[in-house]
Amino acid sequence: MSTPLTITRPAGRSQAVRSPIHRAPQRRRPATPAEQAEFLRTTVQSLAVAVVEVLTGARASSSIARWIAPELQERIRTHAALRQDLARAVAPRGHVFTPGRPRLCMIGDSAVEACVVVRAARRHRAVAMRLEHMHGRWLVTEFVSV
Repeated sequence: MSTPLTITRPAGRSQAVRSPIHRAPQRRRPATPAEQAEFLRTTVQSLAVAVVEVLTGARASSSIARWIAPELQERIRTHAALRQDLARAVAPRGHVFTPGRPRLCMIGDSAVEACVVVRAARRHRAVAMRLEHMHGRWLVTEFVSV
C-alpha cells in the first residue's frame, strides 16, 4: 500500500515547479482493513474534489489523468468543454470545494464503490464513483455527479 492520494489545487503560473524527490520504494507490511479503508477514504475525497474542479473549469483535465480510466477521462473532458461553451465565460476562480465524509462499499478485493458530497459556497454535489485496483494502483472507472 502506498501513501494516500492527495491532489492539491493547481499552482499559479508565477510559482516555480519543483521536481519531485525520488526515493527508493520501501517495503511495508500488508495493510490492515482499517488502514486500507482510511487510505481509500482519503483517495475518494481528493479525487471527488479534483473531478468536480475539472467539471467546473477550475482545473485542467490532464491533471487527473493518472487516476482516471481513459474512457472516463474523455467523457469528463467532453462534459467540461460543453459546460464551458454553454457558460460563455471563464469559470470563476477561487471556489473552495470541501468534501464530506465518503461512504465506501468494498466489492471484492479489487473494487470499491464510494459516494461523497462535495460542498461549494452556493452548490453541493453528490458524487458517486467506482475505483478498481489495477496494476498496483487505484483507478476511477465510473463517475457520476448530481
